[in-house]
Amino acid sequence: MRKETSVISLPSRADQHDHGYHQLVFGLEGDTEFDLAGYCRPVNFGWGCLMPSATGHAFHGLGDNRIVVVNLPTEGEDRQLQQRIEQLFRRPDYFNCAPQMQLLLNALSREMQQNPNDTLLQDACASTLVCALQRQLEHQRSTPRHMGRLNMDLIDAYIAAHMERRITVSELAGNACLSDSQFFALFRDQTGLTPQQYVTERRLHAAATALTHSDMSISELAVRFGFANQSNLTRAFTRRFGTSPARYRRTHQN
Repeated sequence: MRKETSVISLPSRADQHDHGYHQLVFGLEGDTEFDLAGYCRPVNFGWGCLMPSATGHAFHGLGDNRIVVVNLPTEGEDRQLQQRIEQLFRRPDYFNCAPQMQLLLNALSREMQQNPNDTLLQDACASTLVCALQRQLEHQRSTPRHMGRLNMDLIDAYIAAHMERRITVSELAGNACLSDSQFFALFRDQTGLTPQQYVTERRLHAAATALTHSDMSISELAVRFGFANQSNLTRAFTRRFGTSPARYRRTHQN
C-alpha cells in the first residue's frame, strides 16, 4: 500500500478494529476518544496516538470533531523513511504535539483538505508529519523537561482561531505540551486568571472591537464569539464593561 492521509470526523457510535498497516492520528478540532490496548484517553487538539499494525483499538467522537489520519505501510522502498516509521511505531502510545508541530499540522491539514485528489501532496504531507513527529519525540526523550513561561502569543492565536466554539482546558494544555493540571497551575500563576476566565475575557474584548468596527448584529456577534445566545453575550458584556453591547456600539461608533 502507499501512504494515505485524510482529515475525517469520527461518529459518536463506538467502533473497534485492527488493520495490517500502521496508523498515526492527530487531534485537530473537537473531542475524540481512543482506547489502545486497554489504555483509554481523549485525543483532541495537541494530542495524537500511534497504532502499530495489528494493534486492536476502539474509538469514537464526542460531538463535532476532526482528526488527521495517516496510514503507513509496514514495508516500503524508501529505506530512510521506513526507518523513521519503524522507530515511531515500536509500541502503541499517545503523545503531545509541541507548538511547532501543531502549527505544521494546521498548515498541512488545510492543504490536505483543499487538495484531496492531489496524491503527490498527500504523500508529501504524510512523510513530513512522520519525520517531524519522530524528531520531536526523539528530542523530548533526550531532553529533560523544565517548566517555563507559557507562550501567550500561541495561546491567543489558538483562541482567536476557534472563538466561535467551546474551548477546553485540555485543548489549551495540549497546545502548550503540558498536562491539564500543570497547564492550569502555570496559567493562573502567569496571568492571574483561570484559563476559562481568560478565554471569556478574550471573547468579550473581541466582541467589543467588532461592535465598533463592524455592522454585525448582536445576535450574530454572540454566535461568532462563542456565546450561547444574544442574552448570554449581553449579560457577560454588561458585567465586564458596565454597559450593554447596544449602548457600547452607539457610544464608540459615534
